[in-house]
Amino acid sequence: METYRKDEATNVVINSYQNFRSAESLDGSVTLVKPLLNNKWATVTTLGVSYAKLSASSGLGGARPSVFLSSNHTITLPKGFKAEVSGMYMSPMTFGGLAFKSRYGLDLGVSKSVLQGAGTFALNVSDVLNTQRNRYEVLNAGVRSMNVGKAESRFVRLSFNYKFGKKTVKPSKRRDTGVEGEKGRMDLN
Repeated sequence: METYRKDEATNVVINSYQNFRSAESLDGSVTLVKPLLNNKWATVTTLGVSYAKLSASSGLGGARPSVFLSSNHTITLPKGFKAEVSGMYMSPMTFGGLAFKSRYGLDLGVSKSVLQGAGTFALNVSDVLNTQRNRYEVLNAGVRSMNVGKAESRFVRLSFNYKFGKKTVKPSKRRDTGVEGEKGRMDLN
């Protein structure tokens, strides 16, 4: 785990990684998968809780559970179009000497079926609001610092998928096993 300490002689903050003997983690979630409006709208929504705690001394035993919610909605539109909206939220969480702030995001997409359903054009935008950032506070060994980490998370993707090959599959042939053949010979006697 990432740890911080302050050198008392120089007031320099030292950031390093340290192994701990053990940690406890408890996670649980429930997911709702539901078609709505005569299967024109489908939702997959997950609500969960997460709790983690280090078995450590020296001020790293802080723990606060987090609740998360993610929801994905797909809507079938006329003329082969589909729209998708996906959002997530994670509440603040404390683990060890780090206090994480809330996180949230929103993704959007639209697709169009073409070529009698064999192809699909799709346009997706991830992190529409550009809010995916890791914000946390260090609360350990006399160090108090606010940190923000922001990786590039907003992407626009245009894709085309095509299904090659036959659209139908022949049913498999029924094959007898050796046991069924032997049973048939025994029934003849």
